[in-house]
Order: sequence, then structure tokens, then C-alpha cells
Amino acid sequence: MSRIQKSVLGAFIGASSAGMWLIVDLLLPEPIGDYLLFLIMGVVNMVIGWQVARLVGKHKENSLPKTSENLKTSDI
Repeated sequence: MSRIQKSVLGAFIGASSAGMWLIVDLLLPEPIGDYLLFLIMGVVNMVIGWQVARLVGKHKENSLPKTSENLKTSDI
């Protein structure tokens, strides 16, 4: 996937998620809806952050050399 395609995909995802939050805000009743929407947005952002951290951790694990697995405690 090229850089332009990734940028367009990111812009589309950002615009659609912003539109989704706006629609949810308009559909929920006013006094309780704002608190509920804030809670839902916090949970969603927490899950997204957790998934990004998992992907970054997997990427770092794959890029590290595997020298520690080759050494045994008896070799030291």
C-alpha cells in the first residue's frame, strides 16, 4: 500500500469516526447523553491505544536479534 493510499485511508477513518460520534451525540438525550458519550469515547480510545501498543510491541520484538535465546545459562 502506497503512502497516498495510507493517508487517504487514515483520513477516511478519521472522518467516519468523527461523524459517528456526532450522530451518537445527536441521538442521545441531552443531560445523560453527554456523560454516556464521554464514557464511551474514553473506552474506545483506551482500546485503540491498547491495540496500537500491542502492534508496536510485536514490531519491536520481531526486530530484536534472537541472541539471548541462543545462549544458555551453562554457557555463561
